[in-house]
Amino acid sequence: MMVAAVEHGSGLVLVQVQVVSKTNEIKAVRQLSQDLDLKGRVVTLDALHAQQETARCLVESCRADYVAASVKDNQPTIRKNLEDLD
Repeated sequence: MMVAAVEHGSGLVLVQVQVVSKTNEIKAVRQLSQDLDLKGRVVTLDALHAQQETARCLVESCRADYVAASVKDNQPTIRKNLEDLD
C-alpha cells in the first residue's frame, strides 16, 4: 500500500511512500510530511490521522496547519472539544 501527498488544485501527486509491512499509514504520513516543504501550508487528513503525534509532527516539525476531515468517536476528547466550539 502507498500513501501519497496530493496537491488539491491540480491533483498532482507530490510525493508518495510505501506503508511498511505490518504497520499502518499513520507512520507513513508522518514520514511523508518530513519529505515535503509544508511550512505555511494547510494539510488535510482523514479521521485516521486525528492523532496527537501527527498533529505535533505537522505543526511543530513541519510548521504547517492541518485539518482533519472528520473526527470519529474513537477520539472522544478531540470530538468534545470540536463540539464545544459550536
